[in-house]
Amino acid sequence: MYSSFESLSAELLFELFDYLSPYDLFRIFINLNSRLNVLVHSYPLRLNFRRISRSKFDFICRHIQPKQVISLILCDEYVPERVKLFLNYFPHFKEEFLYLQSVTLIEAGINTFIDLPLSVSSLTIRSFDTDNDSKTYINEILSQQTKVLTHLKIDNKDLQYLIDIRFPALTHLIILGGHYYGREHIDVSSPLENIDIHSLIQQWQCFLTHLYLVIDNEMRYSIFNLDRFSHCLTHLTLHFHQDIQVSFVCLEQCLIKLFQLTNFTCQANGSWDLIDGKQWEKFILKTQIVRFNFKFECNIIEEISSILESFRSSFWLKERHWYVGCYQDESKTSTIIYSIPRFRIRTLKYPSTVYPHMTTAPSNIEQKE
Repeated sequence: MYSSFESLSAELLFELFDYLSPYDLFRIFINLNSRLNVLVHSYPLRLNFRRISRSKFDFICRHIQPKQVISLILCDEYVPERVKLFLNYFPHFKEEFLYLQSVTLIEAGINTFIDLPLSVSSLTIRSFDTDNDSKTYINEILSQQTKVLTHLKIDNKDLQYLIDIRFPALTHLIILGGHYYGREHIDVSSPLENIDIHSLIQQWQCFLTHLYLVIDNEMRYSIFNLDRFSHCLTHLTLHFHQDIQVSFVCLEQCLIKLFQLTNFTCQANGSWDLIDGKQWEKFILKTQIVRFNFKFECNIIEEISSILESFRSSFWLKERHWYVGCYQDESKTSTIIYSIPRFRIRTLKYPSTVYPHMTTAPSNIEQKE
């Protein structure tokens, strides 16, 4: 006979399980009775082994059923050979994890090759290394998933390993900047100095709908072209390195032929025309964009009220309900303007009579997370 708690429906128990870590889930509920064992082992698990103690890692590996794992993060960054240890628990990984959908490999040891099941359609690879062993490791992992990958997240320094690979099913792509790990480790201008990122993506023969791109090199910016995805790209995020000076004109040229684009996010430093709300209004009316988030920094100092004036039109406030904030950085003598609530400033020297902080947003929107 079950208690009242144990008689709860599987749906309600799964909602409760959502609030527990995998370790706590097994620690609390495993081996209480046969029904709970079945429910615990049928609950879809997302395992994150990036920062976890060895004892908890071992406990989880002893209790999971591979078929219940849908997402897996493996990492050798903090504990060497953690990936190898995991594969020791599951030597037939590819045949056991049949419902695995998403895998993230962070600093995975190059001597521990992981053969992924074809069910894995989302893959993230982060690596410090730039040697030939890393090239072979990354190339082998991606090559075996080429036909099934729909989501890929990778550092731009590793794109050089993918020149001859095709990803026909890829729809979501995130390319992070090489400077992510610091310039003392990676020269952001060298790994791809002879490779045009945009041409490379086009060679993959995919139809991207979502693209997140970190641009950390002047040359890559100068040849920026996404026309290949004019009839499929709906979501675009561009994050320019702070050393790159961006203009409204260049962004307009990049975006104007993206006929299906509905969501655009941009972070950039650049010229004064970036913070001209009237120019953005005219441009957006020519597009299908319905969500626009931005954070722009320009090396000019003007009255904040006059800067915000171009963002107070009926288009911004009544038609789109898009609100912006503005403040001026005392140390850089620059103006930062940003969309609310997406880039709402959370840390600010305030109050200041010289560099006030102002927005076009009603108080309930400005305080929204």
